[in-house]
Amino acid sequence: MESVIRKFVTLGTRYEHKSEACMNKLKFYESCNMEDFFYRHNHATIIRAQGEDAEDYLQSQWSIDIRKLGKGSVRFGLRLNLKGKILAGAYIARLKEEEFLLISENKPDLNMVEMLEENIVADEVEFFDETQNWDLLSLQINKPNASLGTLGPSKITEGHFTQEEEGLLFLDERMQSEHLLALLQRDSTTIKSISEKMEEICSTHYDIMRINEQKFSIPKEIGADDLPQAAGMERNAVDFDKGCYLGQEVMARLHAMGKVQRQVMAIRLEKKNISPPSLPVGILFENKTVGQIKSLVMDKNSWIGVAKIHLKAKEKLIESGLETENQGMGRIFSL
Repeated sequence: MESVIRKFVTLGTRYEHKSEACMNKLKFYESCNMEDFFYRHNHATIIRAQGEDAEDYLQSQWSIDIRKLGKGSVRFGLRLNLKGKILAGAYIARLKEEEFLLISENKPDLNMVEMLEENIVADEVEFFDETQNWDLLSLQINKPNASLGTLGPSKITEGHFTQEEEGLLFLDERMQSEHLLALLQRDSTTIKSISEKMEEICSTHYDIMRINEQKFSIPKEIGADDLPQAAGMERNAVDFDKGCYLGQEVMARLHAMGKVQRQVMAIRLEKKNISPPSLPVGILFENKTVGQIKSLVMDKNSWIGVAKIHLKAKEKLIESGLETENQGMGRIFSL
């Protein structure tokens, strides 16, 4: 794995994780237009699933067609409840015929192993929480097309991972630009190499990137109150022809007949240099609450974030902005 990573990294200086250091780092990136860095997902959850019935059981629990995942394949899927609402999201990597890794960037509201085990009856499948054994990193590489090309299509291609002794490396399908995800054994030589040769960014910088690319955080920004369609996640994270799974009836009905009435969107605040408000904040349209702001992050000297709004207010949000219940914030606009 280190030999693969080495082709991506450039020399840099390490920084400590402090709020002030993070903001100083953002200014530094802006001034020199640096593109090579990594982000450490400190709240990731890693679960190993194995057993004779692992494929069939996961097929019944997740929104994607697990049976179409061959060995060496990886894909992002959702764990829904019976009403089709989102409980968790994970990249599912097939290691062997009867063995998978479930890689989630954030901890779900519910314990992941307990949630996965709750529908086991006589299935021969076991789940193991291996979070403490791994580090999950997002990598942004300068000129990724050229760098990936040097590895050859057999190394890193969309929907597949490269597996080395110390972990997995694959493209992040949820980002619009080419980002990599690296799942690496904790304290491995590859982790040390990356830390020494690439800039480590803080959560503020990473949040700015992912919000601009419409990658919404589960469960912070979209979760147990939301359907995948609210964020357009049904396009890539739901298979409508795979047969029965949790939430399948709701997904099929929406796919065939209807649409959701609320949408999760990236937004920006009109006012700049204001103190961060307490969240969530209600969004107003014709003096009625039609949604709420879920998250905010400072981008340079202004705020961007994620909000869920009713579709009847979407046009006004885009054209002239919407007021909020916090008058000091001013209006919000679509990003």
